[in-house]
Amino acid sequence: MQARASDRSLTQRLARAFIAIAVLIIATLVVTGACFAAVLGHFEPAISDLITGRDAVDAVQNGMLDEETALRGYLSSGNQVFLSAYYGGQAEILAGDNASLGLATQPDLVRAIVAMRVAQQRWFSEWATPALAIERAVTSPTAQQSFLLSGKALFDSYRTASDAVDAQVTADISNEQMEEHDVVLLALTIAFGMLALTVAVARRQHRGLRASIVLPINELLSTMRKVTAGDLTAQTAVVGPPELREVAAELGRMTTTLAEERSRIAGVEGESRSQAERLGLIVNVGREISGSLSLRYVARAVGKAALAITGFASARMWIINEERHELNVVQDTDLDLGVQRDDTSLILGEGLVGRTGQFGRLLATLSNGSLATEYRTGTRVTALAVPMIVGARIVGVLELMSDDALAVDESSIDVMHSLAGQAATAVEAARFHQSADELSHTDALTHLPNRRRLELDLDLEIARSLRYNRPIACIMLDVDNFKAVNDIHGHQAGDEILSEFGSAFARSLRETDTAYRYGGEEFCVLLRETDADAAAIVAERLRAEIANRFAGSRGSAMVTASLGVAAIPSDAIDAKTLIAAADRALYSAKAAGRNCVVRATPLRSVRPSTTRGRSRPAAGPPRPVVIIDAPKAS
Repeated sequence: MQARASDRSLTQRLARAFIAIAVLIIATLVVTGACFAAVLGHFEPAISDLITGRDAVDAVQNGMLDEETALRGYLSSGNQVFLSAYYGGQAEILAGDNASLGLATQPDLVRAIVAMRVAQQRWFSEWATPALAIERAVTSPTAQQSFLLSGKALFDSYRTASDAVDAQVTADISNEQMEEHDVVLLALTIAFGMLALTVAVARRQHRGLRASIVLPINELLSTMRKVTAGDLTAQTAVVGPPELREVAAELGRMTTTLAEERSRIAGVEGESRSQAERLGLIVNVGREISGSLSLRYVARAVGKAALAITGFASARMWIINEERHELNVVQDTDLDLGVQRDDTSLILGEGLVGRTGQFGRLLATLSNGSLATEYRTGTRVTALAVPMIVGARIVGVLELMSDDALAVDESSIDVMHSLAGQAATAVEAARFHQSADELSHTDALTHLPNRRRLELDLDLEIARSLRYNRPIACIMLDVDNFKAVNDIHGHQAGDEILSEFGSAFARSLRETDTAYRYGGEEFCVLLRETDADAAAIVAERLRAEIANRFAGSRGSAMVTASLGVAAIPSDAIDAKTLIAAADRALYSAKAAGRNCVVRATPLRSVRPSTTRGRSRPAAGPPRPVVIIDAPKAS
């Protein structure tokens, strides 16, 4: 028997345990269901019928009381109105008699119900009829009194029989309820017994499964832990289901294979350690260059790592210039040793580096000076060119050189490819950052620096001005009536006008001056090493250049500008007050009639030969500049 039990599979054992427990649970549910069927199918309807019959008997008695009361009232008053209550009671009696018919099916109630009906019929036939009441109503008072007393005796006889029926029905209801309680209690007892038996069977099955499954599994786990700890000689002899015996056999084969693998791994451990060191170097370099957006810093770190990995004497990083179809050196480790090279740029496809940059393949220069079209591991070379690739795009080339020929193994080549890939990613990130930084500080329409660039430059230049006590000036410029130009000629014409302001600034400003697009049709010019007087001259030259450039160039419209000038230290003390002073001067120029220059401080007033208040003709040259003094801020 024990042998047959041990030969059962794990599935069979679990199935037997499941079937045993399922049978007991189903039996418990059957007993519970039978109990509910008895309660709902027999006891509850029987109790409900008895209660209904008892209520019907009470209704009949109430109807008879109504008839008695009505007849007594008629006899005492002779008023037939009282008879209406009699007939209402008669309908109530009829309904009650019909409802109480169900009580006649109970054997123990038949005699009591017959006695009640006989007493009821005597009361009706001998006293409770309207004809008798009318007959007695015309007799003497003595006869009426005798009639009433006989009715009372008949009704008391009926009430005695009715109370006997009511008492018997109440007793039957109590008996039915007690029987129902006994059935429910018996069902609960059986159910709890079945549940107890289920728990006992489950515990027995649990002990059997634990002995045949859990203990062998624990033995297997113990062997596995020994193997994990390094003891590859550990074996286990499992008894139990066939599945666990097969697992034990596979574990034994696995430990044998692991022992063989350990011997093989020991042979390559030295190589793996070397590879790990190189990969660690790659990780460190990757961590170092991933946080840097400096192209030169990235190139220097990659060059040093490449020399440490391969053993070459020098390294250079070349970056591809796609517009010029050439490669340019961005890092040369020989420069740290004071060695200068003339070849700092190459055409794509030229030489070792040029061909690597063009085709994206690792190439080498052999010890005899010839170019290897395909590098083979272990070949002795004096130069190696590794492409730097991001996705399918070649970013540059990492060139390694040595006076003595070296042989580079396959793992070093793989590491160099990984290093070149990280370098390419970091280089692209640095270049994209530089390009994005330029775009974020440049206005797309005019190609002038934008307001963000102005704020950065202004803080830097004003700090330098205050440190060395040198002047710096600012011009705020706003295009006159620009909304009218947009409304008449269209927004495209307005954009063309704004885009031409870059050329106007280039013709009128010095190399040290910088023009910015401040916002909308408003511009700002930063004048370094310039005081208010010189800034006013530059502003007038700029105003004239704009007026001449756009005079009549847009049909009948002429484009002019109003300018406000302020300087440090004469008009302001910092960037905020400088811009504010120039902006107030600009609004003063607008108020003065536009197409003029206004200084922020009353240093001097230079008026042109024409009168400032004279109106300009509808067609003709722009109005000349008017330099006036703007009111100081209070």
